[in-house]
Amino acid sequence: MMQTVIFWCGIILLLLLFIFLFRKEFTRSSLTAKSVATDGIFAAIILLLGLVPQLGYIQVFPGIALTLNHIPVLIGAALFGWKRGAFYGLLFGVTSLIQAFINGSGLNILFIYPWVSIPPRFLFGLIAGVCFAPLRRQTKIWRSTLLEGGLAFLLTLLHTGLVFGDLFLFYYEETLSFFVSDEIVVQGLGFTFLGALLLGALGEALLAAILVPAVDKGARKAIGNLGRE
Repeated sequence: MMQTVIFWCGIILLLLLFIFLFRKEFTRSSLTAKSVATDGIFAAIILLLGLVPQLGYIQVFPGIALTLNHIPVLIGAALFGWKRGAFYGLLFGVTSLIQAFINGSGLNILFIYPWVSIPPRFLFGLIAGVCFAPLRRQTKIWRSTLLEGGLAFLLTLLHTGLVFGDLFLFYYEETLSFFVSDEIVVQGLGFTFLGALLLGALGEALLAAILVPAVDKGARKAIGNLGRE
């Protein structure tokens, strides 16, 4: 009962926040053909990665998926700011929810609950847009590339932290059971499970650190200041 109340309160707050953030975007003057096309491209990439099997969510261990869908969210947040970052993060969360219904197993089955799959990704995109904003004033390419890569690395780890923070908040016992047990065999599996998670999180972060600044620099030349906050 309490989880249901929290869920609907969270959904209402997210809707209100979404309307507040994008209230200007819904005006006719702000919806240019280029901005709509750009959002469509990013949305298509996120949905493609999220819905095609073994593309955006790669199963590396039973019940654990290596996530790649955070990369277009980071790129979009770096290019366009926190509003669009939040929107792309929301789409990311929706694909996570759908994937859980299609291929959910192990720990991933908990992502069938919207309060687990969506809010962490929404916050991740929003925070990424805020954090990337100061880098736009950095004029030296080599320095901005290093800073952006390092920030993408840290934000990816933050994403992992937000997701597991949400899991422990709503499903503490269920999540902890994957890592802790009184049985020796299960303890061994728990250590393996934890190791796979840590390696996966590190791999996601390293990949983001390489791809985000590289793609961002090329995209900036192509679209200039389109859609920036």
